[in-house]
Amino acid sequence: MKIDREAMFDRQDGYCPWCDQHLGDNYAIHHRKLRKHGGTDSPENIIALHHGCHNLDTPSVHLSPAMGYDRGMIVHGWDDPIDVRLITKSGISVLLLTDGTQQKENQNEW
Repeated sequence: MKIDREAMFDRQDGYCPWCDQHLGDNYAIHHRKLRKHGGTDSPENIIALHHGCHNLDTPSVHLSPAMGYDRGMIVHGWDDPIDVRLITKSGISVLLLTDGTQQKENQNEW
């Protein structure tokens, strides 16, 4: 499955959910359920993050896994990403859907 980077960027309104800052043109694709645990390129499993928020800087998703799991940025190997809500830094909670859209669980806009 080819990742639709533009659709993912649009779904997030161009913002990084880890830091809530605008992504810009250069960003990393993050697999919520890690590929080594069976994660795929499906829309509910991928998000766009700044490279630094992904794994280059501290605290990043991969260097702060406890926070990553708490916020749904990392999904346990036994979970299905469609069932795990993603929580942005500002507290916006969404479920990512297989059709590439999202279902907001609170009133804030992402």
